[in-house]
Amino acid sequence: MLEFPEFYKVGVASSGDHDFRMEKAWWPEMYMGWPVDSTYHRVSNVTMAGNLKGKLLLTHGGIDENVNPSATFKLAEALVKANKQFDMLIFPSQRHGYQGEVSQYFMMKRWNYFVEHLLGIEPLWEE
Repeated sequence: MLEFPEFYKVGVASSGDHDFRMEKAWWPEMYMGWPVDSTYHRVSNVTMAGNLKGKLLLTHGGIDENVNPSATFKLAEALVKANKQFDMLIFPSQRHGYQGEVSQYFMMKRWNYFVEHLLGIEPLWEE
């Protein structure tokens, strides 16, 4: 959404690795190599936050041990500084892969986010 804001209108980023400079070193290096130039900076969602044009929902598990929640908080901070509207939902007791009833809740939330913002209709919420 941030690299191609004219194309993407709605997105949901769940437990996102928004900046490789904050990630465990071996993960991005497997795919992108050692950061010897400005590539990590250029591909960072934090760096591109000002490009947001569509509707964005950020979610993260509060005790995620795989991708630290600070990655999502850093992106949220950059979006606020860029005066961009977005939505955010933190699941306090969840790790990287949402478990139990939170998994079902997130599935409904994600589905309804797209229904509301792409179709423009009131989403369903089964209780």
